[in-house]
Amino acid sequence: MIPEPGTNKHSTQASGGLPRLPATSCHRPSTAAENHRQLSRRRDTRTSSAANSLLSEESRQPLVVSSSIMTSGEFMQTSPLLVHRSRRSALYKALCFLLLVLQGGVLDFYLIVFTDLYWCSWIATDLVVISGWGIFFVKNARSKRERACGFHQKSSMFGCNLGEFTYAYLAWLIYVIACTPKVVLVLETSILELVALRVPCGVTGFRAVVLLSAPLLHCLIHAVTEDLNGATRHRSHGCFLSTCLDLLDGFTLVEALLLKGDTPPPYLKYTVISVYFVALGVPVVWLYELTASEMRCRWVWARFLSGVAVNAPLLVVRCFQVYVYNTPVSVFMFKNVFFLACKCLELVEQCVAVRGARRGATAGGSNAAHFSHGVSENDMCPHGYVNTLAVTTQS
Repeated sequence: MIPEPGTNKHSTQASGGLPRLPATSCHRPSTAAENHRQLSRRRDTRTSSAANSLLSEESRQPLVVSSSIMTSGEFMQTSPLLVHRSRRSALYKALCFLLLVLQGGVLDFYLIVFTDLYWCSWIATDLVVISGWGIFFVKNARSKRERACGFHQKSSMFGCNLGEFTYAYLAWLIYVIACTPKVVLVLETSILELVALRVPCGVTGFRAVVLLSAPLLHCLIHAVTEDLNGATRHRSHGCFLSTCLDLLDGFTLVEALLLKGDTPPPYLKYTVISVYFVALGVPVVWLYELTASEMRCRWVWARFLSGVAVNAPLLVVRCFQVYVYNTPVSVFMFKNVFFLACKCLELVEQCVAVRGARRGATAGGSNAAHFSHGVSENDMCPHGYVNTLAVTTQS
């Protein structure tokens, strides 16, 4: 039966039913959540106002660039370092032209004053060399700009890729071709005697002028070097030191046989002169090697044969002097033996390395061809590469 309205409260309490809660008790959790939200909103507004005040204060203060958080990559791209590199390169280029003018001018003076040869030919030769080096520096700088912009470069006329020492071997080849006949004419004629009598420095000045080739090569290397701590720079310095020792060794024999007024046998004289200019032309080989990006067997053999062509004849000449003319044993004999042994070991090492690289390239080429099969040009991006790798791994 339905209870009456008047007896509803008492009948409910009497029957033991639960009392009905007040209407306000069911809304207490919602009010607590609203209070919590209001407090969080107040905190957010206070934090945002404090942050805005700090930003306004920082905006009023002058900006200060912090160098303590600069990474090494950012430091390498800063403008002062680039300016320092450009100034350094410009300094060495100026030194190159200064040494070319000094050496060529002094040798031209000897040939023009003490002979009846036509003087315009020697001056024209120097102008050709200087203009050739200028063109080389311009093309080398253009190659650096193209590599910095990421342009694809074509191969050079001899089949090697354009690199840090682009066209450097051509510049040195032009110099050797122009310098060799001048020095040979001075050594093979009576100009040297006239130089010793009429020139203030005499033969000493001629020796200093001839030996300017080593500082010129040093300035050439530093004028085109980009990375001061790179492997190419260390390789070029090692080759430069080896060439300097060969030039000093050959010039010592030239001085002993030709610059002291003696009359050595023709075979010794021409052998020493030939070996000296071979040593002067050896940088063409390793500058060409530094320009290339791949190691090949012909370059290994060219390096080995160039070292043997310098040290083996000099060792034979020194042994001939010791056993025939009873001259004292020179320390350069040990240098020749040591360099020949090092060249043989280097040849064996490089041949083994090239053979191992070819085997690795053959195995890696087959794997790479199998992996790249079915990959389109649109997939050759970082995401496409990762997706292709995942699909290949799952399959």
